[in-house]
Amino acid sequence: MTKKRAAKLTIVVLLLSSFTLDLHGADTGLPQPGNNKVAYYVFDSGGPDHYPMPTFTDAANIVVVFEGTLWELADSTHYATSWMRNVNYHSHAEVLRDIKVLQGRGVKVLMNVDDAASWSTSTPFTTYDGKKLTAQEFAAFIKSCAIDSVGLDGISLDIEHGATGNAAYISLLKEIGKYFGPLSPDSTSQMYIAAIYAGGAPGPVIGKSRDITAHMNFIMDMAYFVWDYAARFKQWADSIGASKTMIGVLNDHYDVSHATSAAAWQPASPPKAGIMVYAANNLKSYADAVFNALVVPTGVETDQDPAGEIPAEYVLLQNYPNPFNPNTTIEFRVGGQRPSHVRLAVTDMLGQEVAVLVDEEKVPGNYHVTFDAINLSSGVYLYRLEAGAFVQAKKLVIVR
Repeated sequence: MTKKRAAKLTIVVLLLSSFTLDLHGADTGLPQPGNNKVAYYVFDSGGPDHYPMPTFTDAANIVVVFEGTLWELADSTHYATSWMRNVNYHSHAEVLRDIKVLQGRGVKVLMNVDDAASWSTSTPFTTYDGKKLTAQEFAAFIKSCAIDSVGLDGISLDIEHGATGNAAYISLLKEIGKYFGPLSPDSTSQMYIAAIYAGGAPGPVIGKSRDITAHMNFIMDMAYFVWDYAARFKQWADSIGASKTMIGVLNDHYDVSHATSAAAWQPASPPKAGIMVYAANNLKSYADAVFNALVVPTGVETDQDPAGEIPAEYVLLQNYPNPFNPNTTIEFRVGGQRPSHVRLAVTDMLGQEVAVLVDEEKVPGNYHVTFDAINLSSGVYLYRLEAGAFVQAKKLVIVR
């Protein structure tokens, strides 16, 4: 997004005389697969000890700044920033200073972003001065806040605040993925993660969709109150893969013994994405114990294509199951060395389009899409993949 457009979205680039803000911090790359140690820093948590961001944990390699909003952090002129103040912080500049300290150590710093019911509409966000933004404009707004203004390493979505898993919401999540996460141009430095739980309306829609989570580095189950961490993990990993999934723990529900056991536990294969701790600002010994208990097997495999094994060509695979009712999975491979625009659509035998499953840029790799045909009649249909000069179609059969 150009500087001119960023200005139209009312973001003020922070120019602080107290220190120089390097917009991108130390670029040390993302944590190794399976070694993501996510700590949430909460400004207003209680307790006898309150640590600043650089010392509230020694072991995390990802810190999520929690509470308030990203736009408040990026634009203190137009948004209230009182939420940032605690015993350690008295000004906006101090918060930004310590974000920079963490980044200088190679820690990835993300900002929590809460969704809202408006995210399921055609205008998901309204700025402080009443300007309504489309999904594309809102995604660009988030990018201008997180990257252009504050120089963060990504965002962490908390997706349980009134949104429903409809087409508008899903489209917005993918738009955000154009700036953050594994399908963005800055995939080696910018992270896009999501905290979910099964009780939230959009939880299963998002957390069990390979098409949506392809845009994300991983998802975190935040049902802290459920003791069966293996079951919490499995409900998502069975759909999107182990390397895309982790659980979160909180000392109110997981004592240190149980929490460290959860951190050390690994599924059969491949290893999980890592472990998340809701560390507040006063749980240093607890957080460090959990992170240090994380066991990362050598020779980690992931659900993504490892470096050097990018598909050489485009391939559209046969859907499975087939015949089906009402859901089936369609797999395809994007080959080459560069991202390309991919379109996957379903038509009836007369050529009338009945569903568009993918219509966006994809980096080379393997992809899975779930097709829900609940509203279609029994019969034979075609699904067609187009990517540049590549075109291929196959038949699928719906049986009621």
